Parts: sequence; C-alpha cells; structure tokens
Amino acid sequence: MDKKAVIIGVVVIATILLVGYFVFWQKPMTQQGMQKVTIAEFGEVFLYAPLYVADAKGFFKEQGLEVNIVPTGGDDKTFAALLSGDAQFGVADPTFTAISGEKGQPGKVVASIVSGVPFWGVAKNAGIPQISQPSQLNGYSVATFPAPSTAYTLQKKMFQTGGLQPNIKETAFGSLLAALNAGSVDIALELEPNVSMAVKSGSKIVYGLPSYYPDFALTGLTVLPDYMDKNPETVQKAVNAIQRAVDYIRSNPSGAADIMVKRFTDVDKSVAESAIKNMIASNVYSQNVTVSEAGWNAAIQLRKDAGDIKGSASYSDYVVTKFSSQAK
Repeated sequence: MDKKAVIIGVVVIATILLVGYFVFWQKPMTQQGMQKVTIAEFGEVFLYAPLYVADAKGFFKEQGLEVNIVPTGGDDKTFAALLSGDAQFGVADPTFTAISGEKGQPGKVVASIVSGVPFWGVAKNAGIPQISQPSQLNGYSVATFPAPSTAYTLQKKMFQTGGLQPNIKETAFGSLLAALNAGSVDIALELEPNVSMAVKSGSKIVYGLPSYYPDFALTGLTVLPDYMDKNPETVQKAVNAIQRAVDYIRSNPSGAADIMVKRFTDVDKSVAESAIKNMIASNVYSQNVTVSEAGWNAAIQLRKDAGDIKGSASYSDYVVTKFSSQAK
C-alpha cells in the first residue's frame, strides 16, 4: 500500500468518526443537557392550567427541564411521592406540607398554582336570586363535594356566617350538576369548567366563594427541604416556568383555552375560554406565583378548624418566597 493510499484511508476514517460524533454523540449530549424531573399532581384537573400550559408551551424546556407529570390520586399521595423520591415536585393542597410537618416530615411551598377559592354557586331555577349575603341562603339546599373537602367546609362556614343551619347535600365529584338538573338540590357549588358548562346550558351563577375568600392557598408547588437546599437552581427553573405560564394565561386566555381543550377533550373551546376568564377575573390565577401570607393563613385556619393541624403552621416555617420573587 503506497503512502497516498494510507493518507486517503486515514482521512476517510477520520471523516467517518467525525460524522459519527455529530450524529450519534452530539444528539444524546443535547438530550443529556435537559434535566429530568417528575412532578406529582393530585390528579388531572382543569384548575391546574398553569402546570399544563408550562408543559405545552415549552416553558419547562426553555428552563432546561424535561418534565414528567404523574397523577397520584390524592393530596397525601402526592406528598408521599416526594417523601419516597418518586417525584421532585408536588402539585396539590399546600397545607399537606404542614400536616406532614407535624409528623416530622415537613415540606416547603415554593410557588402558588391556584391562589383563590375557585367555587361558584350555580342555580337552574330562575327564581333563585343573586346571593350577596350568606343569610340569603335561607331555604336553599346546596350540593358540594363530600366532607372534609374544602368546598364542603367553606360552604358550611358560609351557612353558619349567615346564622343558618347548614343545608348541604354531599355529592360525589362529577355528579353535582346532575343533582342540580334533577332538582335534587337548589344550588350546586362547582368548579370551572363545570360552572361555565352549566351557564352555557341555561343555569346561572348566584354567588362566588372568591368574594368571601379572595386570597386562599388552594394549590401549590411543593418540594422537600433537602431537595430545595441541594437543588436551588432546579427549583428556580420550575418556578420560572410556572410564572411564565401564569403570565401567558392572563395575557392570552384564548391561547390557554386552545391548550386546555387538547388535554380535556370533553370541554369545548368557548367553555374553556369562559372558565379561564372567570378564574382570571376572580384572581384564582394571580399575577405572580408567590404564596401570600394571608392566603396561607386562610388555608391553615381551615385545616385547624377541621382538626387536621394542631400547631401554628406558620408561614415562615413552610413557605419560601425567594424563588417566586426572582421569577417575577
């Protein structure tokens, strides 16, 4: 073999290796550059729009996160997923960080997903007036999710505030509007998008709990203290993505509705957009994702009233605002 042939052979081999590097090595490296995290959620709920918008719009990916969203079927199960290491973040009732904390396993709430009480009283009977005072509930029955749900507890409190004996019919999730349509109850205390579905079908909103509880930590993004301390950059990236999603929802409800109907195929675009606009107007999706002290205290007080929390569960012990402040 002459010298020229050897040189040509070396060049060919080097070219093959170089092409192979870019085709087979660089691509996995790009994928490896994305940090994989799992977010455990209570369940796939329309209310969690900021989470789904952040995923669909690529806001997590922009932050370098490859996110896997996994439903658990319960607030307690969501926090358990953090404790077991199966998930790095949880989306559920943030007060479970305090409930678990009293058992020696505290969590931290680093951002808000739902910042208000997203329940509205819907009536089918045209004779039921707009209810501006709790005492006006006198004579009416209300369907809510079963006790000890937040809906049941707050509706019971509304009756009591009006000096009335609570007239609540505990009804399974997904069956409230059916009970209303069947005439079994006068009012159904519902979530979006079911509220907008009912209105589209001829019912009307007669009161909204956001008027009574304008600031309430209903759903948060939670982590374990150890994970937060060891991975502050990752936590910041996740919070950044959620903040971007909230900004998008508030500025573009129609675009957010397009995303939501792809995930919730039984909801049409007009209902989805109405639901999102209603929640924006009621500040269920507030301008920033910082959990407020007033919202935290309101949620904790509800848990204390229910007997789930015995101690103070102070804001400073469980809520971390530095990530959401930087995200703003």
